[in-house]
Order: sequence, then C-alpha cells, then structure tokens
Amino acid sequence: GEGFTTDFTLPGLDRGNSLFDIRHRVVLNYVWQLPGQNLHGILGAVVGGWSYSGVWSFQKGAHWEPFRGGAARLREISDPSTSCTATDVNTGNCQDLRGDFNVDHGRNDRPDSTVSNFDPSRASWAKGWCPGFSGTASAFEGDCASLGGVPSQAGLPVFSTPCLGCASNLGRNTFVGPGLWQADMTLAKTFKFTERVNLQFEAQGFNVFNHTNFLIATGGGLGHNDLRDGLFGQAGGTLNARNLQFGLKLTF
Repeated sequence: GEGFTTDFTLPGLDRGNSLFDIRHRVVLNYVWQLPGQNLHGILGAVVGGWSYSGVWSFQKGAHWEPFRGGAARLREISDPSTSCTATDVNTGNCQDLRGDFNVDHGRNDRPDSTVSNFDPSRASWAKGWCPGFSGTASAFEGDCASLGGVPSQAGLPVFSTPCLGCASNLGRNTFVGPGLWQADMTLAKTFKFTERVNLQFEAQGFNVFNHTNFLIATGGGLGHNDLRDGLFGQAGGTLNARNLQFGLKLTF
C-alpha cells in the first residue's frame, strides 16, 4: 500500500511508479457558433445567438499494486495445517500463509506475479475479482481459488506466494488501473434586448454519455488492493454520473 515500505532495510524495493503517474491524457475543447448569428427580426430571435461547446477528456489509468497485510503464519508446504519446524525452514518446506512473506513484521508485502501487466475486465472492477471472499482463508491461492480460481491471464495465475523470507518479484505500482473518458457539453443562447441588456441561457451536461469511470482500488479508506479484502480488486468507487443543469444570467 502507499505510505509503507516493503522492507525497511531495502528501500530500493519500492522504487517504482507513482500513483499520480498518468502516462497519457488528452483533453479536447471546442466552441461552435451555430449558423444564424447575423439574422434579425423574429427569425434572428429564434435561430440566432446559439452556440455549442464541449470538453472531452481521455486518460490512461493510475498505477496500483496488490499487497497482503496479514501477520506471519508459518506452515509446512507439504502439510499447510502443520506449523514449521527448524528442519522445515532449512529444507525449504516452509511457507508463510498470512502475507508477511519476507517475515519482517511489516505486513505490507506484495505477492509474486507471472505477468508484467494485468488488464481486468470492467465487470471485474465493478464486482471485484473474488466476490464473496470473507478474508479469512489462510493462503492467498485459497482466497480466490475457493471462489472460482486465482485471477488469471493467458491461462496463468496472475499472483502467487513468494518463498519464505523472499521479497516479491512484483515491483511497486506495476499495474495500471481503469482509464477515464468523459464528455461535457454546453448549449447556450444569448437573447439581446437592447445594446446593453442581454439574457444568457445555458444548458450544461457533465458526463453526457453517463460513462462509468472507476476510481483506482487503493487509498482513502476505499482500498481493495489488499489480498485479504473481501472486495479485493473492486474499484474504490466511481466518478460522477451524468449531471444536467440549466441557468439564466441577465447582464446589463
């Protein structure tokens, strides 16, 4: 999670992408004075003075990382119900099933990963990758496997448990979250009563197409990037839905 370190003695393990690193962002804006601006009389009052403007925003998602915040719980690999002995540790028959994989009591360890990027579907961001998980399973593989399998890509599990005492092979904020696109539009008309007195009407629409833009699943108390979380993988919320407003302004 942000604000913590994987290993206090090896700060270089957390060198990586910032949460605020948005690689691509495009914003388009325009104003169109509709035909009929120079008309007079009744026709000019009805048709003239209209304008249409808008702002379209597109951007890639923010960076994020999964982590496991549990305390150490050492169990045999061959028998996860049995606590590890010194012999198990020396022979490599021991694993940490709670999440403190490097056993530094930091409770902020990332899992191993078999992929360099992970692109869940929009349905996964909406519902979570393991809906219904109670957060009580001991091993990460059990967390999602009991509900239909560990999140996978190209037939391979995305996450796995690092060896005991090992740092994850997954870098800080390696993955990219859901992107954003939104269209805001304004339809306006100016009614001219005299040379100095005008009435301006505006109809504004924000997120006109009502596109669902997911917030990244970390931070602010809405973090579902902890592998123990029952809503693991679910977006931390959404940006505003479609919003319409109308206004009148008299200038003189």
